[in-house]
Amino acid sequence: MLIKKLETRNYRNLTGTLPPLSDGINVLCGQNAAGKTNTLEAMFLFACAKSFRTSREKELISRGAGSADVHMTLQKGANLRNMSVNYTVNGASVTKRMSVDGFAVQKTSEFLGIFRAVLFTPDHLSLVKGGPEERRKLTDLALCQIRPRYVSALNDYEKVLSQRNAYLKKLKISGTAPDKDYITVLSEQLSDAAAVVARQRCMFCDKLSEIAGNMYSQLTGEKEKLCVKYSGFAETQNLYDEKTASKILCGVYEKSLQSDLSLGRTFHGPHRDELMIYIAKDERAASATLNPDKTDDDGKLARLTEWAARSFGSQGQQRSAVLAIKLAEGEIIKELTGEYPVFLLDDLFSELDSERRERLSELLSGKQTVITCCDVSHLPKNAGLNLIHVENGRYKQAL
Repeated sequence: MLIKKLETRNYRNLTGTLPPLSDGINVLCGQNAAGKTNTLEAMFLFACAKSFRTSREKELISRGAGSADVHMTLQKGANLRNMSVNYTVNGASVTKRMSVDGFAVQKTSEFLGIFRAVLFTPDHLSLVKGGPEERRKLTDLALCQIRPRYVSALNDYEKVLSQRNAYLKKLKISGTAPDKDYITVLSEQLSDAAAVVARQRCMFCDKLSEIAGNMYSQLTGEKEKLCVKYSGFAETQNLYDEKTASKILCGVYEKSLQSDLSLGRTFHGPHRDELMIYIAKDERAASATLNPDKTDDDGKLARLTEWAARSFGSQGQQRSAVLAIKLAEGEIIKELTGEYPVFLLDDLFSELDSERRERLSELLSGKQTVITCCDVSHLPKNAGLNLIHVENGRYKQAL
């Protein structure tokens, strides 16, 4: 998958056509507020159908303009695909229109999965510094690009969860008993959707841990191992059969009904799952982290020598951990879809030492990548970079 062309009109401060990108590493150079991150944002629109920086779509339209357009031409195998997004001011609101190959797309699910991208921004350090919600977003965003069924299941889960919580809150306030038939239907629907979400997250995290651990070692050259572990609710975290998982989850909701009524909300479910990120001291500790019930040669339970990356990892370890996870995300997409996504990396090299810059450029070799940079002195040497200057929302190919 390759970006062949990107055109913008009145998108934030951008208007114009991006110079041709190479199949390798492309660098957008320019001062702060020149439009570099805006360009990455415009590209990523086609991966998730929304901005990664704001939920207020009016901010995406240049001041004083009534509409904005972004058009991308992709090469997928031997075929070219054309995708467009238009934002038009409609009174106090904004209307968004999407199209693929000239045909309007009504559902977001029909837009997703055509263009796939892996995004890194400085804000993604929240993967190790922030709460569980940030790490759930990581899995959801990746899975929405590669598993259309996941999009539907996640939307169903969130919709039914909202209905169940609203009903529980109403019962708590009124003090009335629940309608058993209605709450049973809600719990069954919630269980069916939750089983798909939990299963897909489990499978994704299993692959993520294996690949991210290798990427971390290659990136840092250290003996420490990065471990990623999915902590699901109840017994579902090790189940890969959706029917069985759904049945167990329905039992969990039935048993927890009284406590949920007291809380006025649903306590159990994938909306409370966690993606645990650890830096293990060595290979044995990493194995113990991922297999806590495994015994050692003496028949004793393996002792963990690990620490949570967000609590004890240094700034360098945290950044390297997030980068390793992002690189692993790209490898998983390649394994499941047959093609690499485009890597979009914002303000990256300035925070890495020269050795890690070189290692990262080697890991990105053969993958279309777009990186933003303010200072060209931070760029790795001999990486065959394609430089594009950005100034006031305009592009110029470097000589």
